[in-house]
Amino acid sequence: MAASNPNINIPAGVNVAGPRVLVADDDAAIRLVMRHRLEADGCSVEEAADSYQALAALRTNRFEAALLDIIMPGPGGLDVLSTIRGEGVRTPIIVITAASTMTNAVEAIKRGAHDYLTKPFANLDVVALAVSRAVEAGTQTAELDRLKQEIGRQVGGEIVGRSPAMQEVYKLIGRIVINDANVLICGESGTGKELVARAVHFKSERWRAPFVAVNCSAIPQGLLESELFGHERGAFTGATERRAGKFEMAANGTIFLDEISDLPLELQPKLLRAIQEREFTRVGGSDILRLQARIIAASNQDLEAAVADRRFREDLYFRLRVIPIDLPPLRERREDISELTDYFVAKAAREMGARATAVSSEARVLLENYAWPGNVRELENCVLRAALLAPGNTIQPDDIVLGRNATRARSTDDHADASLGELIARRVSDHIDGLGDGEPQDLYGWMISEIERPLIELTLERAAGNQVRAARMLGLNRNTLRKKITELRIVLRKNPPE
Repeated sequence: MAASNPNINIPAGVNVAGPRVLVADDDAAIRLVMRHRLEADGCSVEEAADSYQALAALRTNRFEAALLDIIMPGPGGLDVLSTIRGEGVRTPIIVITAASTMTNAVEAIKRGAHDYLTKPFANLDVVALAVSRAVEAGTQTAELDRLKQEIGRQVGGEIVGRSPAMQEVYKLIGRIVINDANVLICGESGTGKELVARAVHFKSERWRAPFVAVNCSAIPQGLLESELFGHERGAFTGATERRAGKFEMAANGTIFLDEISDLPLELQPKLLRAIQEREFTRVGGSDILRLQARIIAASNQDLEAAVADRRFREDLYFRLRVIPIDLPPLRERREDISELTDYFVAKAAREMGARATAVSSEARVLLENYAWPGNVRELENCVLRAALLAPGNTIQPDDIVLGRNATRARSTDDHADASLGELIARRVSDHIDGLGDGEPQDLYGWMISEIERPLIELTLERAAGNQVRAARMLGLNRNTLRKKITELRIVLRKNPPE
Protein backbone atom coordinates (compact mmCIF):
# COMPACT_ATOMS: atom_id res chain seq x y z
CA MET A 1 0.00 0.00 0.00
CA ALA A 2 1.30 3.45 -0.83
CA ALA A 3 2.53 5.43 2.11
CA SER A 4 0.46 8.47 2.90
CA ASN A 5 2.05 11.90 3.04
CA PRO A 6 0.67 14.91 4.91
CA ASN A 7 1.62 17.18 2.02
CA ILE A 8 -1.21 15.83 -0.13
CA ASN A 9 -4.66 16.63 1.23
CA ILE A 10 -7.65 15.38 -0.72
CA PRO A 11 -10.38 18.02 -0.42
CA ALA A 12 -14.06 17.16 -0.39
CA GLY A 13 -15.37 16.68 -3.91
CA VAL A 14 -12.14 15.23 -5.29
CA ASN A 15 -12.11 11.62 -6.48
CA VAL A 16 -11.59 9.42 -3.42
CA ALA A 17 -9.17 7.32 -5.46
CA GLY A 18 -6.85 10.32 -5.27
CA PRO A 19 -6.39 13.53 -7.23
CA ARG A 20 -5.70 13.01 -10.92
CA VAL A 21 -2.50 14.83 -11.85
CA LEU A 22 -0.94 15.32 -15.28
CA VAL A 23 2.86 15.42 -15.44
CA ALA A 24 3.99 16.90 -18.78
CA ASP A 25 7.77 16.97 -19.33
CA ASP A 26 10.00 15.77 -22.18
CA ASP A 27 12.51 14.34 -19.67
CA ALA A 28 11.44 10.75 -18.91
CA ALA A 29 13.54 10.61 -15.74
CA ILE A 30 11.83 13.67 -14.26
CA ARG A 31 8.43 12.24 -15.16
CA LEU A 32 9.36 8.98 -13.42
CA VAL A 33 10.51 10.49 -10.12
CA MET A 34 7.53 12.83 -9.94
CA ARG A 35 5.17 9.96 -10.73
CA HIS A 36 6.62 7.82 -7.94
CA ARG A 37 6.44 10.62 -5.41
CA LEU A 38 2.92 11.74 -6.28
CA GLU A 39 1.60 8.17 -6.42
CA ALA A 40 3.13 7.53 -2.99
CA ASP A 41 1.15 10.56 -1.81
CA GLY A 42 -2.09 9.09 -3.15
CA CYS A 43 -2.31 10.75 -6.57
CA SER A 44 -3.30 9.12 -9.84
CA VAL A 45 -0.71 10.26 -12.38
CA GLU A 46 -0.84 10.51 -16.18
CA GLU A 47 2.21 11.44 -18.25
CA ALA A 48 2.76 13.51 -21.39
CA ALA A 49 6.10 13.69 -23.22
CA ASP A 50 5.41 16.74 -25.41
CA SER A 51 3.10 19.71 -25.83
CA TYR A 52 0.73 17.87 -28.18
CA GLN A 53 0.15 15.03 -25.71
CA ALA A 54 -0.31 17.51 -22.86
CA LEU A 55 -2.86 19.54 -24.83
CA ALA A 56 -4.80 16.42 -25.85
CA ALA A 57 -4.85 15.12 -22.27
CA LEU A 58 -6.06 18.44 -20.80
CA ARG A 59 -8.80 18.70 -23.42
CA THR A 60 -10.15 15.19 -22.95
CA ASN A 61 -9.62 14.37 -19.25
CA ARG A 62 -10.43 15.96 -15.93
CA PHE A 63 -7.38 16.63 -13.78
CA GLU A 64 -7.25 18.15 -10.30
CA ALA A 65 -3.80 19.58 -11.13
CA ALA A 66 -1.17 19.53 -13.88
CA LEU A 67 2.60 20.02 -13.91
CA LEU A 68 3.59 21.56 -17.24
CA ASP A 69 7.15 22.08 -18.47
CA ILE A 70 7.74 25.26 -20.48
CA ILE A 71 10.25 23.82 -22.96
CA MET A 72 8.95 20.67 -24.66
CA PRO A 73 8.72 19.43 -28.25
CA GLY A 74 5.88 21.23 -29.96
CA PRO A 75 4.52 24.72 -29.30
CA GLY A 76 5.77 24.79 -25.70
CA GLY A 77 4.16 24.82 -22.28
CA LEU A 78 3.18 28.49 -22.22
CA ASP A 79 1.34 28.15 -25.54
CA VAL A 80 -0.46 25.06 -24.22
CA LEU A 81 -1.44 27.09 -21.16
CA SER A 82 -2.83 29.93 -23.28
CA THR A 83 -4.73 27.53 -25.51
CA ILE A 84 -6.50 25.62 -22.74
CA ARG A 85 -7.37 28.79 -20.85
CA GLY A 86 -8.85 30.19 -24.05
CA GLU A 87 -10.94 27.03 -24.40
CA GLY A 88 -12.25 27.31 -20.86
CA VAL A 89 -10.21 24.49 -19.26
CA ARG A 90 -9.73 25.54 -15.62
CA THR A 91 -7.36 22.83 -14.36
CA PRO A 92 -4.83 24.42 -11.96
CA ILE A 93 -1.50 24.45 -13.83
CA ILE A 94 1.91 24.41 -12.14
CA VAL A 95 4.53 25.57 -14.62
CA ILE A 96 7.96 23.91 -14.22
CA THR A 97 11.12 24.94 -16.03
CA ALA A 98 14.90 24.95 -15.85
CA ALA A 99 14.93 28.35 -17.59
CA SER A 100 14.29 30.43 -14.47
CA THR A 101 13.79 34.00 -15.58
CA MET A 102 11.53 36.75 -14.34
CA THR A 103 10.02 36.97 -17.83
CA ASN A 104 9.00 33.30 -17.77
CA ALA A 105 7.53 33.58 -14.27
CA VAL A 106 5.52 36.71 -15.05
CA GLU A 107 4.34 35.34 -18.38
CA ALA A 108 3.25 32.03 -16.83
CA ILE A 109 1.12 33.73 -14.17
CA LYS A 110 -0.21 36.21 -16.72
CA ARG A 111 -1.43 33.35 -18.91
CA GLY A 112 -3.26 31.71 -16.03
CA ALA A 113 -0.77 29.45 -14.24
CA HIS A 114 -1.57 28.64 -10.62
CA ASP A 115 2.08 28.30 -9.55
CA TYR A 116 5.63 28.34 -10.91
CA LEU A 117 8.47 25.95 -9.94
CA THR A 118 12.11 25.95 -10.98
CA LYS A 119 14.18 22.87 -11.82
CA PRO A 120 16.20 21.29 -10.35
CA PHE A 121 13.99 20.93 -7.29
CA ALA A 122 15.62 21.15 -3.87
CA ASN A 123 13.53 18.11 -3.02
CA LEU A 124 10.30 16.59 -4.20
CA ASP A 125 8.45 17.87 -1.13
CA VAL A 126 8.27 21.18 -3.00
CA VAL A 127 6.41 19.50 -5.86
CA ALA A 128 4.10 17.59 -3.52
CA LEU A 129 3.20 20.77 -1.63
CA ALA A 130 2.57 22.70 -4.84
CA VAL A 131 0.27 19.94 -6.12
CA SER A 132 -1.62 19.83 -2.81
CA ARG A 133 -2.22 23.58 -2.91
CA ALA A 134 -3.28 23.45 -6.55
CA VAL A 135 -5.79 20.65 -5.86
CA GLU A 136 -7.25 22.59 -2.94
CA ALA A 137 -7.47 25.81 -4.96
CA GLY A 138 -9.18 24.03 -7.85
CA THR A 139 -11.72 22.49 -5.51
CA GLN A 140 -12.47 25.86 -3.93
CA THR A 141 -12.87 27.47 -7.35
CA ALA A 142 -15.28 24.75 -8.47
CA GLU A 143 -17.29 25.12 -5.26
CA LEU A 144 -17.46 28.90 -5.66
CA ASP A 145 -18.66 28.47 -9.25
CA ARG A 146 -21.31 26.03 -8.08
CA LEU A 147 -22.47 28.38 -5.33
CA LYS A 148 -22.59 31.32 -7.73
CA GLN A 149 -24.74 29.35 -10.16
CA GLU A 150 -26.99 28.09 -7.37
CA ILE A 151 -27.46 31.54 -5.86
CA GLY A 152 -28.04 32.97 -9.31
CA ARG A 153 -30.78 30.40 -9.95
CA GLN A 154 -32.44 30.88 -6.57
CA VAL A 155 -32.20 34.65 -6.33
CA GLY A 156 -31.65 35.94 -9.81
CA GLY A 157 -33.71 33.68 -12.01
CA GLU A 158 -32.57 32.77 -15.50
CA ILE A 159 -32.41 34.71 -18.75
CA VAL A 160 -33.82 32.59 -21.55
CA GLY A 161 -33.42 33.14 -25.29
CA ARG A 162 -31.07 32.26 -28.14
CA SER A 163 -32.03 34.96 -30.64
CA PRO A 164 -29.24 37.10 -32.15
CA ALA A 165 -30.48 40.08 -30.13
CA MET A 166 -30.16 38.18 -26.85
CA GLN A 167 -26.79 36.75 -27.85
CA GLU A 168 -25.52 40.33 -28.09
CA VAL A 169 -26.88 41.01 -24.61
CA TYR A 170 -25.09 37.93 -23.24
CA LYS A 171 -21.81 39.01 -24.84
CA LEU A 172 -22.15 42.47 -23.32
CA ILE A 173 -22.85 41.00 -19.86
CA GLY A 174 -19.74 38.85 -20.21
CA ARG A 175 -17.62 41.91 -20.98
CA ILE A 176 -18.88 44.11 -18.16
CA VAL A 177 -18.80 41.64 -15.23
CA ILE A 178 -15.03 42.07 -15.03
CA ASN A 179 -15.27 45.79 -14.27
CA ASP A 180 -17.27 48.05 -11.95
CA ALA A 181 -18.55 50.64 -14.41
CA ASN A 182 -22.08 52.01 -13.97
CA VAL A 183 -24.67 50.30 -16.17
CA LEU A 184 -27.95 51.66 -17.55
CA ILE A 185 -30.44 49.04 -18.74
CA CYS A 186 -33.23 50.31 -20.98
CA GLY A 187 -36.21 48.40 -22.30
CA GLU A 188 -39.96 48.17 -22.24
CA SER A 189 -41.75 46.97 -19.14
CA GLY A 190 -41.51 43.19 -18.77
CA THR A 191 -38.36 42.68 -20.87
CA GLY A 192 -36.30 41.42 -17.92
CA LYS A 193 -34.22 44.40 -16.86
CA GLU A 194 -33.86 43.21 -13.26
CA LEU A 195 -32.84 39.73 -14.45
CA VAL A 196 -30.02 41.29 -16.45
CA ALA A 197 -28.97 43.39 -13.45
CA ARG A 198 -28.89 40.30 -11.26
CA ALA A 199 -26.91 38.40 -13.89
CA VAL A 200 -24.28 41.15 -13.94
CA HIS A 201 -24.08 41.04 -10.14
CA PHE A 202 -23.99 37.27 -9.65
CA LYS A 203 -21.45 36.69 -12.43
CA SER A 204 -19.11 39.38 -11.08
CA GLU A 205 -16.64 39.30 -8.21
CA ARG A 206 -19.29 41.06 -6.09
CA TRP A 207 -21.60 38.04 -6.11
CA ARG A 208 -21.15 37.21 -2.42
CA ALA A 209 -22.10 40.76 -1.38
CA PRO A 210 -25.73 42.04 -1.30
CA PHE A 211 -27.82 42.79 -4.35
CA VAL A 212 -30.19 45.58 -3.28
CA ALA A 213 -33.06 46.56 -5.58
CA VAL A 214 -34.93 49.86 -5.27
CA ASN A 215 -38.01 50.70 -7.35
CA CYS A 216 -37.90 54.50 -7.59
CA SER A 217 -41.52 54.66 -8.74
CA ALA A 218 -42.91 52.53 -5.90
CA ILE A 219 -41.59 54.61 -2.98
CA PRO A 220 -43.39 57.84 -1.99
CA GLN A 221 -41.41 60.86 -3.06
CA GLY A 222 -41.03 62.19 0.48
CA LEU A 223 -39.49 58.93 1.68
CA LEU A 224 -37.21 58.17 -1.25
CA GLU A 225 -34.20 60.16 -0.02
CA SER A 226 -34.31 58.41 3.35
CA GLU A 227 -34.82 55.05 1.63
CA LEU A 228 -31.73 55.54 -0.51
CA PHE A 229 -29.34 57.30 1.88
CA GLY A 230 -30.74 56.48 5.33
CA HIS A 231 -31.48 58.97 8.10
CA GLU A 232 -30.40 59.96 11.56
CA ARG A 233 -32.63 59.96 14.62
CA GLY A 234 -34.71 63.15 14.72
CA ALA A 235 -34.04 64.01 11.07
CA PHE A 236 -37.78 64.40 10.52
CA THR A 237 -41.07 63.64 12.23
CA GLY A 238 -41.25 59.93 12.90
CA ALA A 239 -37.48 59.34 12.66
CA THR A 240 -37.16 57.79 16.11
CA GLU A 241 -33.90 56.00 15.40
CA ARG A 242 -31.01 55.91 12.97
CA ARG A 243 -31.74 53.90 9.86
CA ALA A 244 -29.36 52.65 7.18
CA GLY A 245 -30.31 53.38 3.59
CA LYS A 246 -30.11 51.13 0.54
CA PHE A 247 -26.69 52.44 -0.47
CA GLU A 248 -25.35 51.55 2.96
CA MET A 249 -27.05 48.13 2.92
CA ALA A 250 -25.56 47.31 -0.47
CA ALA A 251 -22.05 47.62 1.04
CA ASN A 252 -19.60 46.42 -1.63
CA GLY A 253 -22.30 44.63 -3.62
CA THR A 254 -24.68 46.08 -6.20
CA ILE A 255 -27.52 48.58 -5.91
CA PHE A 256 -30.16 48.36 -8.62
CA LEU A 257 -32.12 51.58 -9.20
CA ASP A 258 -35.18 50.48 -11.14
CA GLU A 259 -37.39 53.03 -12.94
CA ILE A 260 -34.70 55.67 -12.45
CA SER A 261 -36.68 58.03 -14.70
CA ASP A 262 -39.13 58.50 -11.82
CA LEU A 263 -36.43 59.81 -9.46
CA PRO A 264 -37.60 63.27 -8.32
CA LEU A 265 -35.69 66.12 -9.94
CA GLU A 266 -34.78 67.63 -6.56
CA LEU A 267 -33.15 64.35 -5.46
CA GLN A 268 -31.08 63.90 -8.59
CA PRO A 269 -28.23 66.26 -7.51
CA LYS A 270 -27.61 64.23 -4.35
CA LEU A 271 -27.49 60.99 -6.34
CA LEU A 272 -25.15 62.62 -8.85
CA ARG A 273 -22.82 63.77 -6.08
CA ALA A 274 -22.84 60.32 -4.49
CA ILE A 275 -21.86 58.75 -7.80
CA GLN A 276 -19.20 61.34 -8.60
CA GLU A 277 -17.59 61.54 -5.16
CA ARG A 278 -18.32 57.93 -4.14
CA GLU A 279 -19.64 59.22 -0.80
CA PHE A 280 -22.90 60.35 0.78
CA THR A 281 -24.49 61.39 4.08
CA ARG A 282 -27.63 60.21 5.80
CA VAL A 283 -30.61 62.56 5.93
CA GLY A 284 -30.08 64.85 8.94
CA GLY A 285 -26.52 63.62 9.43
CA SER A 286 -23.01 64.90 8.87
CA ASP A 287 -21.00 61.65 8.84
CA ILE A 288 -19.55 60.95 5.41
CA LEU A 289 -20.13 57.38 4.26
CA ARG A 290 -18.27 55.72 1.41
CA LEU A 291 -20.26 54.45 -1.56
CA GLN A 292 -18.76 51.04 -2.28
CA ALA A 293 -21.54 49.41 -4.31
CA ARG A 294 -21.73 49.12 -8.05
CA ILE A 295 -24.64 51.09 -9.51
CA ILE A 296 -26.96 49.59 -12.09
CA ALA A 297 -29.96 51.67 -13.15
CA ALA A 298 -32.91 50.76 -15.37
CA SER A 299 -35.71 52.57 -17.13
CA ASN A 300 -38.64 51.73 -19.36
CA GLN A 301 -38.88 55.37 -20.42
CA ASP A 302 -36.88 57.31 -23.01
CA LEU A 303 -34.32 59.00 -20.78
CA GLU A 304 -32.93 61.09 -23.63
CA ALA A 305 -36.40 62.58 -24.11
CA ALA A 306 -36.62 63.14 -20.35
CA VAL A 307 -33.30 65.01 -20.51
CA ALA A 308 -34.57 67.12 -23.42
CA ASP A 309 -37.72 67.95 -21.44
CA ARG A 310 -35.58 68.86 -18.39
CA ARG A 311 -37.21 66.13 -16.31
CA PHE A 312 -33.89 64.33 -15.89
CA ARG A 313 -30.45 65.83 -15.40
CA GLU A 314 -28.15 65.39 -18.37
CA ASP A 315 -25.03 65.01 -16.20
CA LEU A 316 -26.70 62.29 -14.12
CA TYR A 317 -27.84 60.53 -17.31
CA PHE A 318 -24.29 60.32 -18.61
CA ARG A 319 -22.93 59.24 -15.22
CA LEU A 320 -25.36 56.33 -15.18
CA ARG A 321 -25.00 55.46 -18.86
CA VAL A 322 -21.32 54.48 -18.83
CA ILE A 323 -22.29 51.08 -20.24
CA PRO A 324 -25.76 50.98 -21.86
CA ILE A 325 -27.70 47.76 -22.35
CA ASP A 326 -30.80 47.94 -24.54
CA LEU A 327 -33.18 45.01 -24.12
CA PRO A 328 -35.29 44.19 -27.18
CA PRO A 329 -39.06 43.74 -26.76
CA LEU A 330 -40.37 40.20 -27.18
CA ARG A 331 -42.04 41.04 -30.50
CA GLU A 332 -38.56 41.68 -31.93
CA ARG A 333 -37.24 38.28 -30.88
CA ARG A 334 -40.12 35.97 -31.64
CA GLU A 335 -37.74 33.04 -32.12
CA ASP A 336 -37.34 33.00 -28.33
CA ILE A 337 -41.07 32.61 -27.58
CA SER A 338 -41.12 28.83 -27.92
CA GLU A 339 -38.09 28.36 -25.67
CA LEU A 340 -39.52 30.78 -23.09
CA THR A 341 -42.83 28.92 -23.21
CA ASP A 342 -41.15 25.58 -22.44
CA TYR A 343 -39.19 27.21 -19.61
CA PHE A 344 -42.35 28.60 -17.99
CA VAL A 345 -44.27 25.33 -18.43
CA ALA A 346 -41.46 23.47 -16.67
CA LYS A 347 -41.42 26.14 -13.96
CA ALA A 348 -45.17 25.76 -13.39
CA ALA A 349 -44.80 22.00 -13.03
CA ARG A 350 -41.73 22.23 -10.80
CA GLU A 351 -42.80 25.06 -8.49
CA MET A 352 -46.59 25.01 -8.62
CA GLY A 353 -47.46 21.39 -9.28
CA ALA A 354 -49.10 22.13 -12.63
CA ARG A 355 -50.38 19.07 -14.48
CA ALA A 356 -49.57 20.33 -17.98
CA THR A 357 -46.02 19.60 -19.08
CA ALA A 358 -46.27 20.09 -22.85
CA VAL A 359 -47.59 22.60 -25.39
CA SER A 360 -49.40 21.65 -28.59
CA SER A 361 -48.12 22.95 -31.93
CA GLU A 362 -51.38 24.89 -32.43
CA ALA A 363 -50.92 26.60 -29.06
CA ARG A 364 -47.34 27.47 -29.96
CA VAL A 365 -48.46 29.12 -33.19
CA LEU A 366 -51.00 31.15 -31.22
CA LEU A 367 -48.34 32.31 -28.77
CA GLU A 368 -45.77 33.10 -31.44
CA ASN A 369 -48.21 35.23 -33.45
CA TYR A 370 -49.30 37.41 -30.54
CA ALA A 371 -47.72 40.88 -30.14
CA TRP A 372 -47.00 40.57 -26.37
CA PRO A 373 -47.25 44.23 -25.35
CA GLY A 374 -46.35 43.14 -21.81
CA ASN A 375 -43.29 41.29 -23.12
CA VAL A 376 -41.77 38.34 -21.23
CA ARG A 377 -43.71 39.07 -18.03
CA GLU A 378 -47.01 38.85 -19.91
CA LEU A 379 -45.94 35.62 -21.62
CA GLU A 380 -44.96 34.14 -18.27
CA ASN A 381 -48.31 34.96 -16.67
CA CYS A 382 -50.18 33.61 -19.70
CA VAL A 383 -48.25 30.33 -19.78
CA LEU A 384 -48.38 29.77 -16.01
CA ARG A 385 -52.14 30.36 -16.05
CA ALA A 386 -52.61 27.94 -18.94
CA ALA A 387 -50.38 25.30 -17.35
CA LEU A 388 -52.24 25.51 -14.03
CA LEU A 389 -55.73 25.39 -15.52
CA ALA A 390 -55.31 23.10 -18.54
CA PRO A 391 -57.48 19.99 -18.06
CA GLY A 392 -54.91 17.69 -19.64
CA ASN A 393 -51.16 17.18 -19.81
CA THR A 394 -50.81 19.34 -22.93
CA ILE A 395 -51.70 23.02 -23.25
CA GLN A 396 -54.14 23.57 -26.12
CA PRO A 397 -55.21 26.84 -27.81
CA ASP A 398 -58.43 26.87 -25.77
CA ASP A 399 -56.35 26.97 -22.58
CA ILE A 400 -54.64 30.22 -23.60
CA VAL A 401 -56.08 33.64 -22.80
CA LEU A 402 -54.39 36.52 -24.60
CA GLY A 403 -54.56 40.19 -23.76
CA ARG A 404 -55.51 42.00 -20.56
CA ASN A 405 -59.16 42.36 -21.57
CA ALA A 406 -59.57 39.18 -23.57
CA THR A 407 -61.24 37.39 -20.68
CA ARG A 408 -63.80 40.16 -20.35
CA ALA A 409 -64.70 40.32 -24.02
CA ARG A 410 -67.62 37.93 -23.70
CA SER A 411 -70.70 38.90 -21.74
CA THR A 412 -71.86 37.03 -18.66
CA ASP A 413 -74.71 35.63 -20.74
CA ASP A 414 -72.16 33.51 -22.58
CA HIS A 415 -71.17 31.61 -19.44
CA ALA A 416 -73.33 28.65 -20.38
CA ASP A 417 -71.32 28.18 -23.58
CA ALA A 418 -67.89 28.81 -22.03
CA SER A 419 -65.55 25.97 -21.18
CA LEU A 420 -64.64 25.33 -17.58
CA GLY A 421 -61.08 26.40 -18.33
CA GLU A 422 -62.30 29.71 -19.74
CA LEU A 423 -64.42 30.44 -16.68
CA ILE A 424 -61.55 29.77 -14.31
CA ALA A 425 -59.14 31.69 -16.53
CA ARG A 426 -61.40 34.75 -16.35
CA ARG A 427 -61.24 34.78 -12.58
CA VAL A 428 -57.46 34.29 -12.54
CA SER A 429 -56.93 36.93 -15.22
CA ASP A 430 -59.01 39.46 -13.31
CA HIS A 431 -56.89 38.76 -10.24
CA ILE A 432 -53.63 39.17 -12.17
CA ASP A 433 -54.81 42.42 -13.75
CA GLY A 434 -55.51 43.80 -10.30
CA LEU A 435 -51.98 43.14 -9.05
CA GLY A 436 -49.51 45.99 -8.91
CA ASP A 437 -45.92 45.51 -10.07
CA GLY A 438 -44.65 45.53 -6.49
CA GLU A 439 -47.23 43.17 -5.06
CA PRO A 440 -46.52 39.49 -4.27
CA GLN A 441 -47.73 37.25 -7.07
CA ASP A 442 -48.23 33.90 -5.37
CA LEU A 443 -50.69 32.81 -8.03
CA TYR A 444 -50.71 29.19 -6.98
CA GLY A 445 -51.49 29.96 -3.35
CA TRP A 446 -54.15 32.43 -4.38
CA MET A 447 -55.68 29.96 -6.82
CA ILE A 448 -55.90 27.26 -4.16
CA SER A 449 -57.69 29.59 -1.75
CA GLU A 450 -59.92 31.41 -4.24
CA ILE A 451 -60.50 29.02 -7.12
CA GLU A 452 -60.88 25.63 -5.47
CA ARG A 453 -64.47 26.13 -4.29
CA PRO A 454 -65.88 27.61 -7.55
CA LEU A 455 -63.88 25.05 -9.54
CA ILE A 456 -65.57 22.17 -7.69
CA GLU A 457 -68.99 23.87 -7.86
CA LEU A 458 -68.70 24.43 -11.62
CA THR A 459 -67.46 20.89 -12.19
CA LEU A 460 -70.36 19.43 -10.21
CA GLU A 461 -72.72 21.60 -12.22
CA ARG A 462 -71.24 20.43 -15.52
CA ALA A 463 -71.33 16.83 -14.26
CA ALA A 464 -75.06 17.26 -13.50
CA GLY A 465 -74.38 16.55 -9.84
CA ASN A 466 -72.73 13.19 -10.56
CA GLN A 467 -69.89 13.10 -8.04
CA VAL A 468 -68.13 10.14 -9.67
CA ARG A 469 -68.03 11.99 -12.99
CA ALA A 470 -67.02 15.26 -11.33
CA ALA A 471 -64.19 13.54 -9.44
CA ARG A 472 -62.93 12.04 -12.71
CA MET A 473 -63.02 15.46 -14.39
CA LEU A 474 -61.09 16.99 -11.49
CA GLY A 475 -58.54 14.17 -11.34
CA LEU A 476 -59.58 13.27 -7.77
CA ASN A 477 -60.94 10.12 -6.25
CA ARG A 478 -64.53 10.21 -5.02
CA ASN A 479 -63.61 10.18 -1.30
CA THR A 480 -61.30 13.16 -1.74
CA LEU A 481 -64.04 15.06 -3.57
CA ARG A 482 -66.53 14.30 -0.80
CA LYS A 483 -64.04 15.56 1.78
CA LYS A 484 -63.55 18.77 -0.20
CA ILE A 485 -67.30 19.29 -0.47
CA THR A 486 -67.61 18.99 3.30
CA GLU A 487 -64.58 21.20 4.09
CA LEU A 488 -65.65 23.94 1.68
CA ARG A 489 -69.32 23.64 2.72
CA ILE A 490 -70.46 23.28 -0.86
CA VAL A 491 -74.23 23.01 -1.19
CA LEU A 492 -75.24 20.25 -3.58
CA ARG A 493 -78.19 21.02 -5.83
CA LYS A 494 -80.95 18.47 -5.80
CA ASN A 495 -81.86 19.04 -9.41
CA PRO A 496 -78.79 20.38 -11.19
CA PRO A 497 -79.28 21.59 -14.75
CA GLU A 498 -78.56 19.13 -17.52
